Amino acid sequence: MSTIKKIAQKAGVSPTTVANVLHGRLGRVSQGTLNKVQAVIQEEQYAPNMGALILAHSDSRIIGVIMFMEPRRDETVLEDPFSSAILGAMERKIRENGYFVMLHTTSDEAEVVRLSKAWKLAGLVLVWAPSNICNIICDSIDTPLVFIDSYFTDTQRVYYNIGLQDQRGGYEMARYLLSMGHSRIVFLANDPSFTGGDKARFTGCREAFQEQGQLLPEDCYVQLPKARREREKLYLQFADDSSPYTALVCSSDYHAAEAVSFLQDSGIEVPRQISVTGFDDNIFARLVRPHLTTIHQDSGEKGKLAISMLMKLIRNEPVSEPNRRLPIRLEIRDSVQRIVEK
Repeated sequence: MSTIKKIAQKAGVSPTTVANVLHGRLGRVSQGTLNKVQAVIQEEQYAPNMGALILAHSDSRIIGVIMFMEPRRDETVLEDPFSSAILGAMERKIRENGYFVMLHTTSDEAEVVRLSKAWKLAGLVLVWAPSNICNIICDSIDTPLVFIDSYFTDTQRVYYNIGLQDQRGGYEMARYLLSMGHSRIVFLANDPSFTGGDKARFTGCREAFQEQGQLLPEDCYVQLPKARREREKLYLQFADDSSPYTALVCSSDYHAAEAVSFLQDSGIEVPRQISVTGFDDNIFARLVRPHLTTIHQDSGEKGKLAISMLMKLIRNEPVSEPNRRLPIRLEIRDSVQRIVEK
């Protein structure tokens, strides 16, 4: 049975150095020594007693990743490639830093606080937390905390967040649709009180319309139902010949691909009868036919940067840009048809 002492002897280092590697205190270990110790740990198949570590230290070596989202009736968070890409990138980065992952989904801020305290989490990443509860969570725990895709109303506090240029993404998509003759669009998204990113994207759409001297009314923001069957009824309603809309602007590729697939199966041609756009540029955008015109974002980079920022907070290192928003770009494919005035 391997021990810290045996690993130290085999690697030619002190037991303290091995302990520093196991506990993630990498600032005290050179890269060469780190590689050597990790190689011996892998060779010896050494597994630390996590229960003993939790009891002996102030934290558990566990990073909590909590997806703050509405309950869905017939889907899980991992079905969306966007979520999977973020989670995969975070897990890899967390593992590289010698920590472990706990994944949880909730819509209850009190549950976030309970989990953080019960598990003595070393750090916490909170994805899609609504702005109205961000300060509540920060006031309730002292765990190092990084948000992903959150918006904040409290300007007195420094929040650590990796987000996206959501408003710019909405603006670019709406400007493109207007250039293709689409002035009657409907924006399909989640509950606007739950996800700040969707509201920002719709604001960007309205900005593009205003720039062209046109109005995009507030009621063009339509909240998608939680149940898939209910969403499908909505897609049919908006694609019907009697509908005033010429384009469905979806706040995610997940829902855009769902809409395209269902409409095509229902005998409605996309984009000949109705144009559809997405947001994210994940695998769905390239698998669905026609390929989705969408807004590209690097979701894997978002996950990696969030963990890098969290590790700095855990190690009490300075963070130069606490609230960072990553760039977007418009990806024009095949799901939008130009409207020719007759």
